[in-house]
Amino acid sequence: MSVPTRATYALCSGLLAASGLPLAQATDVAMCTDMGRITIELFDEQAPRHAANFLRYMDQGFYTGTVFHRVIEGFVVQGGGHNRDLRSKPVGPPIANESMNGLSNVRGTIAAARTDDPDSATSQFFFNVADNTGLDGSPTTPGYTVFARVRGGMDVVDEIAELPTGPSGTFGEDVPKPLVAITAMARLRPEQPFPDLSPAQRLEAIRERITATIDAEDLIAAADWFNAYHAECGEMTADLRITEATVRMVTDSKPAAVTALDEYFRIASPQHASYEVAQALYEMLIPDGAADIIAAPSAALAQLAGECLIDDIPELPNGDAATLEEMLDGQAAVREFLARSEDSIDCLDDASKARNLTDEQRSLLIRAHNDTVDVMEEVAATFNEQIGIFRERE
Repeated sequence: MSVPTRATYALCSGLLAASGLPLAQATDVAMCTDMGRITIELFDEQAPRHAANFLRYMDQGFYTGTVFHRVIEGFVVQGGGHNRDLRSKPVGPPIANESMNGLSNVRGTIAAARTDDPDSATSQFFFNVADNTGLDGSPTTPGYTVFARVRGGMDVVDEIAELPTGPSGTFGEDVPKPLVAITAMARLRPEQPFPDLSPAQRLEAIRERITATIDAEDLIAAADWFNAYHAECGEMTADLRITEATVRMVTDSKPAAVTALDEYFRIASPQHASYEVAQALYEMLIPDGAADIIAAPSAALAQLAGECLIDDIPELPNGDAATLEEMLDGQAAVREFLARSEDSIDCLDDASKARNLTDEQRSLLIRAHNDTVDVMEEVAATFNEQIGIFRERE
């Protein structure tokens, strides 16, 4: 399979309308999971920061491949921060609490997970499977911000909530068995494409549109049709994953392209016809894209150098709201992270010098080295940006 030629496209509503799809509706989302489809309505008027934050992670492909890592029957189903290996994913700056928005943590709502700091929410969220009004805010105590509700598929949430749980990875409890992953997420359209077709026929028609728009080198439209396919929870084969990766790359959606490649490598064997193309794309994306969304370490890499890999990335303070003490704590966390990263790089370098490695194994270790450097640079740059914002408040 060849990589589509880069062309110049205008990101405007006219081109999107030309794809044959109605314009996107920002408040309704389809979440596809290993156990079924959940449809979500975002409260973007009552919780604008949290709704926009959720959509930003979604559009980057961040949630694809993440799991529900904390499940407590009769309470919550939490996810959005860890991959299938239960490793935490790098996240952006936290956002300010919006729990005093008149919305309550009742059954079927979705709220932002956070630490004891009210303004620490990033990518993680939880479904309320019961009326958890004790999580609501009060005039004196901020609560957990509700930013969405389940419109359909609450039975899927309940099934996940009823799974047996126990310790796994770095978690001492509450990890469901088996793990349930988010396989795709996309905005729902105000009008479903091909409404007169059966679900199977609809998916086939959308796949045909993807092929047709790629053949016409209209990759903006192809990306939009991929979104429509994800909204229908269509099965993603290895061929579709590599095709989506090339489309996302050419349309400057690098984090989403990296995610598509992560999913490709998860299901494709080295004998797959596009495997070398996928490796080449990955090498092209990693220098620029890895700092935005890092590929999950493969099982092979974990086996080669699991002790070298960094488990987590520090949550950075928000310069708009943080106190001086919080900024100093953030500085200490960043310094400690950078020191651990230097140790990780040294460990990976030592591992790559082993004489009995294959070329593929050595390539994995070198890629992990480069990924670590990229993340270090991104964390340092993001923290420096927050320092600048903080100083402007003084």
